[in-house]
Amino acid sequence: MPANPTQRRAGPPTVVDVLSPPTASTATVPQPPEPAPLPVPEPQPEPGPLPGTSAGSARPVPESQLTPEQQRIRDLEDQLAKERGRKDPDVELETVPPGAGETILIHFLEDGFTALGQVWYRGQELEVAPDSGAYADTCDRHGRSWLDLRHDEFAQAERFGKVMFRVGPWPGKALADAAKVPFEALRALRGEGGVGAPSEDALAAAAKAEAKRGRAAPRLPMR
Repeated sequence: MPANPTQRRAGPPTVVDVLSPPTASTATVPQPPEPAPLPVPEPQPEPGPLPGTSAGSARPVPESQLTPEQQRIRDLEDQLAKERGRKDPDVELETVPPGAGETILIHFLEDGFTALGQVWYRGQELEVAPDSGAYADTCDRHGRSWLDLRHDEFAQAERFGKVMFRVGPWPGKALADAAKVPFEALRALRGEGGVGAPSEDALAAAAKAEAKRGRAAPRLPMR
């Protein structure tokens, strides 16, 4: 009688250890992907000569050999060099014309007040018309002028730390008369030496410059 195909022969059972890790021969270790090759930079062409110069040399090209574009660049460079080397522009003085009506006249009480492009000193006077360009120079971007504080000494002390100016002409001595007063020499802050009295030529030059300015407001010319 043939054997039943569904029957299996009896044999020893097969034992599988599921807790043990797989052996090195059966484990599969994933390998990282290979990095992509870095792009090779393209060679850059060498810079050509500067406009107005010849190749391989820094010597300027004669104007007769320049192209119109090179000539324009050279003119701009020459103009820029002149602007950089130019001295500070001369200050223009704006005086109040006769019959201008009501004006603002102040005198300074302390040294070191900076306005209108210069440093003001005790005894100097300033007079401007309310509708003049000099008055507009004293205003901030909101249209408020520091001259509005001429009637408010408390506001000046709060803003500047002290009262810097008052309304009206200077009640003290003129610069020429003040130059006759004995000058007290100042000692140096460090070391020996000190600051002596100004020379007569320096005092005369200062008095002449102040007399020329008068009460006019300095203004830098617009270029």
